[in-house]
Amino acid sequence: MKRIILRPRVYGQYRNRLLGIVQSEVEGMIAELDLQRLELDANKTDHIVASASGPDAEFVINLLAQEYGKSPEAHEVVPENTYWGQLVDVGKVGYGLYTDIGLQEPRIDALVPLHNLREQLRMQGNPLRKIARSLVLVDNLPVEVTVTEVNYDTNKIEAVFSSAFLQRFNSWINDDHERLLVFGANQQMVESTLRSSGHAEDIYQIEKLGHFEFALQCKRSTHASGILAAIGPKLRGVPMHLFIPNEVKRERVAKA
Repeated sequence: MKRIILRPRVYGQYRNRLLGIVQSEVEGMIAELDLQRLELDANKTDHIVASASGPDAEFVINLLAQEYGKSPEAHEVVPENTYWGQLVDVGKVGYGLYTDIGLQEPRIDALVPLHNLREQLRMQGNPLRKIARSLVLVDNLPVEVTVTEVNYDTNKIEAVFSSAFLQRFNSWINDDHERLLVFGANQQMVESTLRSSGHAEDIYQIEKLGHFEFALQCKRSTHASGILAAIGPKLRGVPMHLFIPNEVKRERVAKA
């Protein structure tokens, strides 16, 4: 049996539905291949785990890695390399932000220490909770981090935000479009909810941040809070967060 841990995580109110959607996607991709068995499940960290057996099992595993991305193995996590991940347990500790980069054996999340956050985000002297609240650094937010230190003896990985993530973040701040972040849904769910609420025309574009994470970029005449009020009840249990550039700028310069 060949096995792979994929990059996407399924979580929230629609966890089982999202897993079923991926199952259907995969079955469509491999319909013509020779497999004895294919199983998809989610592990304790909500990552999708795919297992396959049969003559084409290895090909299928490679195909899934290419299509969805795979979680790194321990020997692949080294300083100066960049990894995609999602913030987890935001606010539970005061010394930094943890990023789930998918590493399972050993099970370690990469820590972006507070001093690195203060320097990179230009919020010197601010406590972590204010930085996270002000800049909308929330659970499940997709990020890219560059590893700076790996020590498996102490189960410690430290990192900084990558230049690509900082560039995206700064572009949002300097944009005059408000955004609504929607996590734990697929694009079809988001689009159909916008249509049914009558707000599809109020969205300039849907930015895909991760497999089940999106930023709805509102038109200049549209307030993200209005979109949240309209679609929130229709996607109850799906985490949503407002990213308002003017508010982020104001919070960023406010005293701790």
